[in-house]
Amino acid sequence: MSKTFKIIYSVIFFLICLFPLILMPFFKNDASLEKRELNKMPSFISGGKLNTDFSNQFEAWFNDRIPLRAELLSAANIIKGEMLHAPTSNVIIGKDGWLFFTEEGEDYMDTTAMTENQIKAAAVTLSLIEEQIVTKGGSFLFVPMPNKASVYGEYMPSCYMEASDNNLTRLMDKLDEYDVNYADMKKVLTDNKDKGVYHRRDSHWNYQGALIGYNTIMDGLGREHKTYEDASLTKEKTWRGDLDKLLYPAGGFMDYQYVYDIAYDDFEFTYPAAVADKNAQLELFMSDKEQGDTLFSTNNKVINDGSSLFMVRDSFGRAVLPFFIDNYENATFKRTDCPDIVSLEDKTDFVYEIVERNLYRVIATAPFMYAPLRDNDVVTGTDDGKKIEVYKDKQGYGLRIFGSFDDDTDLGDGRVYIRIENAKEVLTFEAFPIYENKLIADKKGEEAAEKSDKSGFSAIISNEYEFGDDYTIKIIAGDSIYTE
Repeated sequence: MSKTFKIIYSVIFFLICLFPLILMPFFKNDASLEKRELNKMPSFISGGKLNTDFSNQFEAWFNDRIPLRAELLSAANIIKGEMLHAPTSNVIIGKDGWLFFTEEGEDYMDTTAMTENQIKAAAVTLSLIEEQIVTKGGSFLFVPMPNKASVYGEYMPSCYMEASDNNLTRLMDKLDEYDVNYADMKKVLTDNKDKGVYHRRDSHWNYQGALIGYNTIMDGLGREHKTYEDASLTKEKTWRGDLDKLLYPAGGFMDYQYVYDIAYDDFEFTYPAAVADKNAQLELFMSDKEQGDTLFSTNNKVINDGSSLFMVRDSFGRAVLPFFIDNYENATFKRTDCPDIVSLEDKTDFVYEIVERNLYRVIATAPFMYAPLRDNDVVTGTDDGKKIEVYKDKQGYGLRIFGSFDDDTDLGDGRVYIRIENAKEVLTFEAFPIYENKLIADKKGEEAAEKSDKSGFSAIISNEYEFGDDYTIKIIAGDSIYTE
């Protein structure tokens, strides 16, 4: 091999290597397509020390900004997904062009089962929220949205074996036991699956499924409502699914959407204020761009009956927004895992919607709600000298008390009580049976895990109760009394 050829070969090699760097200033990748934030440029110094992980962080930053990244991902996924039918880009390639979110496979096969204590904790938590809403004169409805695989499992790959039981079915059984008002959306949507209630290439229901779901929710709340049963319907191939975008960020395949011709009441946004184009703003909130949709409120200019709705929602709540806005004088929609019950006005209906694959979030953080007072004589247990670690935080809104149980603790029916005693009185409150993962990690100076299967308790005691500085705390659970 001649020297000239070696030089030319080396130059071409280095030019190819430099090509992405040369093109980088002229290309900008869209993070919204991949449903995540792009990695940030790392610093050589982190926490006052040399960043020993700089090379890995830089590689991640660079990979997110490679020119033509979307085109390269799309080409790779066509080969892996459409030709080899292999899971890729957090997407399961199903039968007949159906796509499923990877996390759906875990629920489908029940490989990430919540513990019995966690299922009880979720049911008790929802029962306490419902109790408070009903006390305030409103109606409560829990709406667990089934994963698409739970409704259209026949299109899952054959290598995925459907479990006979999973978190959703176990929780609904427990909700029946605790008499919590919920909508069995899995049954409703399965009964209507032949109509086509989910997108093929999106993880969510379509507008036809959403209309069926809306009527189910309003029936569950016991509220008279418009059914839109006579609205004309057209089927248009205009929808770009979120799963399709994950697979083919440079451009993939369109899906069908059901479009209703409905004349909705005139409305306005009360938050955010001064919206110039309300219809464009609503369309944005209904899209998958997720821009500013954490909290917003509306006022129906036609309805004047004082009706009010507060909806805790996730991305499934987008498609039902126009229906609820059209049926309540005032409606508020909040994306959160920690609903604020204290601030709710009286006679407000409360809808708690969450998708099946995120059910564990119901008990990830305790709702912002004052612990209800219970009768001392009713809440009993055996005090055999067991000790428990309790954390206390005095805040402007009240006294927050939280802690955890040992892994082998028998929690009985899942209900946890906090008894506070001082020289003058003894008061018993019911706590949320929730392990405050983040709060306890902060107390211990540790990093909180994304998920935890530990059992715990959390309560906020209102400032109307004064205990002074000399008081004792006892925790009652599973017929046992634990001393602080």
